[in-house]
Amino acid sequence: MTILVDHEQRKTIILENAFALFAEEGYNGVTYQKIADRCDISRTSIYKYFQNKEQIFDYAIKQATGKMENLFQRIRDRKDWSPLEKLQRFLHLLAKTLSENRVFLTVLLEYLLSQKQAGNDIRRKVRRHTLGIKFVLNRLLQEAVENKNIAPLADPAKMTNHLYGILEALVLNISITDLLDWRDAVGMIDDYFEQLQRQ
Repeated sequence: MTILVDHEQRKTIILENAFALFAEEGYNGVTYQKIADRCDISRTSIYKYFQNKEQIFDYAIKQATGKMENLFQRIRDRKDWSPLEKLQRFLHLLAKTLSENRVFLTVLLEYLLSQKQAGNDIRRKVRRHTLGIKFVLNRLLQEAVENKNIAPLADPAKMTNHLYGILEALVLNISITDLLDWRDAVGMIDDYFEQLQRQ
């Protein structure tokens, strides 16, 4: 009798189990064998889907950022909000989502540090995974300038960097120091918007 395998489902199971292991043991503590044992399949079966542990981790990050981008796209598509309202809600949602995914961020930071210590250039990886968020920020800021929600002399590229800096501070606080609550980040974002609207 032939057993049919749902390959997408198996790939998802591998990713979920691998990420649970990354969260428990850190990126460096996880081996291919541990992932196979957790999934209750052979190591060779995992190789059918992923070439190495790094590829599994990259794919898990891609899935997580893809889910976030889908949520943000729904905000962007709202017709009843101004570009500034969309941007503010986008950033609030992002701050809350980041805060709710503390384990993910901690594992991600450990992974990036291990890659850097191994001599790998992590800038390209970071840019690839953050490009979508920066694009949405920049686009909404441009729309806010065009709609005169903020001063026409405002530079969307600089504002994108300022807002992204707040998000980076939140990520570092969530994953390392735990001194900044997501509500504090939302307050910083709202203060920034108040300043923009006063100019």
